[in-house]
Amino acid sequence: MRIPFLLAAIVASVHATAQPTAEAMTAEVTDNVATEYADCAAYFSIVQGAFQSSGKENEAKKYKDASDKAAEFSLLAAKQSRTEDIATRVTLARFEMSLKGMQKTIANNYSNISLLMNKHSDSCVEAMTDSSALIKRWTEKVTTKYSKGSSAPR
Repeated sequence: MRIPFLLAAIVASVHATAQPTAEAMTAEVTDNVATEYADCAAYFSIVQGAFQSSGKENEAKKYKDASDKAAEFSLLAAKQSRTEDIATRVTLARFEMSLKGMQKTIANNYSNISLLMNKHSDSCVEAMTDSSALIKRWTEKVTTKYSKGSSAPR
């Protein structure tokens, strides 16, 4: 995954109109990308647990690998605008917050996992298979935010 190259190319293509610096916009995009990957890591971790609890070890392993990879991507994106130590701590905190929130959503009951699948499955699969689409989506949201003057891209 080449986040720095992709971001530089996308941010460079955005024309500036009284907007933050390219560095500030890049940091905001990477922050949102990192957060989304942390959410995916948590989602995949819960799906892993569901498969594991039903004795489906092969499927559980696939989702563990996906969770680990999403966490790795989250950390990589977080490092774009933070020191390694802070990026690591922020990534872990984001993962834990997402995990707790998702567990609460399903009332700690895997039979309610469809509540998470509906919200996270498609976007997380896309994030893991096409990081450039994820970066482009967040670049567009951040750019739109500043061109409209709103306060939050989410």
